[in-house]
Amino acid sequence: MPEGGAFRGAALFPTVASTSEAFMFTRDFVGGVATIAIGAVYLYFSYQLRTSALDDSMGPGGLPRIYGWLLVALGSILIMQAALASRTTAVVTASGEEAKGEWEGQGRKVVYAFGLLAIGIAYLFILETFGYLISIALLITTTALYLGAGFSGRLIAIGIGGAVFLYAMFVAILGVRMPAGILAVLGL
Repeated sequence: MPEGGAFRGAALFPTVASTSEAFMFTRDFVGGVATIAIGAVYLYFSYQLRTSALDDSMGPGGLPRIYGWLLVALGSILIMQAALASRTTAVVTASGEEAKGEWEGQGRKVVYAFGLLAIGIAYLFILETFGYLISIALLITTTALYLGAGFSGRLIAIGIGGAVFLYAMFVAILGVRMPAGILAVLGL
């Protein structure tokens, strides 16, 4: 062990004040690991796609494979960036306490993100029953309210207008079939 009791970890780990201190996982490091994991899952499924004689030269898995490899590469870059930044940044404060830094207050943001995820999941559950037009209007309005917009006639108009626009674009123009739900009696 070097003089002063300081422990120098492997090349990817920062210098810390003592052996009891651990590597501080930064948001970049955690984000990089998560990005690599998502990319790996994406690659796994993209290599499972079957090819047919009617496919073009890239095949059905060509673009998903490119996306998967890009995710893995970008995740690796994030991890390297976090490792290099941690080597130049002190992990502990002068008093010996661990620096809170970038993780302070992140729990609230995670809960906030899960709220958005819950809105998206609720949309998926009501889609078949209420149909695309009503569900997307509710999704737009609910998301805007969750993000802090005040409830007003303007917000309702934006939700309805956005739903009509998306319905016209996907169903009427592009011909994508969407669930009609309770509006099936109207032929929508």
